[in-house]
Amino acid sequence: MFAKGQPVAPYNTTQFLMNDRDPEEPNLEVPHGASHPGSSGESEAGEGDGQGRAHGEFQQRDFSEAYERYHTESLQGRSKQELVRDYLDLERRLSQAEEETRRLQQLRGCTSQQPCRQVEELAAEVERLRTENLRLRQENAMWNREGSRGEGEPGT
Repeated sequence: MFAKGQPVAPYNTTQFLMNDRDPEEPNLEVPHGASHPGSSGESEAGEGDGQGRAHGEFQQRDFSEAYERYHTESLQGRSKQELVRDYLDLERRLSQAEEETRRLQQLRGCTSQQPCRQVEELAAEVERLRTENLRLRQENAMWNREGSRGEGEPGT
């Protein structure tokens, strides 16, 4: 192929690329605990944790301001009828959320009282069984005493 004027390509292009690379590559591993620049508000200059946090807070504040501006503009672009409809929809959703919260609190209240009742019932059952066990032991001891007296009697 070289004689015909065409470049000779290696059979294994991956091997060609591997041979072409610099044998002394830099270590690309990120140290433990470090993050990539820009991943958490950190710049390529390697800002410290405090500066990164301040940058993140600035981004959050900037986002909030931009969102507020956009939201205000979108509300100003609506008709009075649309605003009233949205307001009524928000009130409806609020009352539904309050009702759901009340229902969940009642359920939570019932379930927290139910185990208490069950514990009380089980404690009463344990006490009843202890009393019955004590009575049966006394009865058993009485029968054992009567039985030991009766063994010496003739005809038994």
